[in-house]
Amino acid sequence: MTQSKRLSSLAEAAALLAERARGGRVFIPAGPVEPLGLAEAIRANPGLADELSFCGLFIPGLNRLDWAALSPKALAEVFLPSPDFAATIATGQTRIVPSHYSAAWRFFRTAPFKAAVFHLAAPDAEGFCSLSLSADASPAFFDRTMFKLGLINPSLPIVKGAPKLHLSALDAWVEAEAQPAELSTPAPTGEVDALVHHVTSLIEDGATLQAGIGKLPGAIMAGLTQRRDLSIHSGLIGDWVLPLIDAGALADQVGSLKAGVILGNHALQDRMAQETRLKLIPIAQTHGAAHLGAIERFTSLNAALEVDMYGQINCEFAGSRTLAGVGGAVDFLRGARLSPGGKPIVMVQSLGKQGETRIVPRLATPSVSIARSDAPILVTEYGAVDLEPLDTEARAQAIISLAAPQHRADLMAAWSQLRGTKA
Repeated sequence: MTQSKRLSSLAEAAALLAERARGGRVFIPAGPVEPLGLAEAIRANPGLADELSFCGLFIPGLNRLDWAALSPKALAEVFLPSPDFAATIATGQTRIVPSHYSAAWRFFRTAPFKAAVFHLAAPDAEGFCSLSLSADASPAFFDRTMFKLGLINPSLPIVKGAPKLHLSALDAWVEAEAQPAELSTPAPTGEVDALVHHVTSLIEDGATLQAGIGKLPGAIMAGLTQRRDLSIHSGLIGDWVLPLIDAGALADQVGSLKAGVILGNHALQDRMAQETRLKLIPIAQTHGAAHLGAIERFTSLNAALEVDMYGQINCEFAGSRTLAGVGGAVDFLRGARLSPGGKPIVMVQSLGKQGETRIVPRLATPSVSIARSDAPILVTEYGAVDLEPLDTEARAQAIISLAAPQHRADLMAAWSQLRGTKA
């Protein structure tokens, strides 16, 4: 094993990173392990960011630092655009890669990178460091040839089910203590009991569940505490998993909890560090079609902002304003379709905050997140319909039936106009 260089400070680490990666792309870990201390060291000497392109799976609402803003000559590439990056997106410094989450893994494996940063827990007696709370993207760089910088953080929990990287695999490392980021999820707004009931009625004992970020997963999981032998296979594990664990709803076997990232408060992070059923795995496994299709009764649970009468779904935009990217929604939807007994569920609250309908005649967004050819089981407060086997007319009628009653007549009139017939 080769000897890696121990650095004296984050300032020295930032300077070495800039020297080795100038004019190229740098991988930055994100989620709860975003290296904000490294960013601050760069901010103290902004010229270090010149001609660097920072790239990572930054999560809207959690990873709020705009890396491209560290210098007027810095760039960034993101897969999940966020309002926090709006200024540098407007100037072209931050570039959006509009891909499914599964494609991010191929990007990290094949695109040219000059450097990768690893945020790691303290090494064990043999020199192995846990990836701690996030194993989604970093393993893509384990065997790639580039400058590798390790940030060793004694405050990161040593997660038993996480991959490990040996100190000797790093070109240089520095101790950088900082508390991992937390993400608290607010309670859903509006009346969701009926929607939650329709979703939970579709989920059987023995199902394998995927859920994302947002307000609905917690309410849904709280409604599944009487189920048994459930498993989790998800891009992330949030606070929503705790009611299932406490109720004994999860299967008691290694691997019944699989995810790429632990995303919640410190109490969740500490519990997951000791959870023997947990395995943290990379994107290739959390989002790969072959892996998902091989799971029996894989049930994906994803929320959307808007759906039109053709079955096109918006998960990204509030009007013309970008809130997020499509992420892994389509990966999971397609995986659930391939799964024996799988269920691809997309949830839409029928009304917005001002009482406006979220079921619309036709999407007016800059792009479509989920195409009509990827039709899911659509759920609102008014029921659940599997759209896939329905023809265009039957699909539109089914979608209208899931809208709030006060908007159905207008939607029916709009559909009549769209299809070129009289009401």
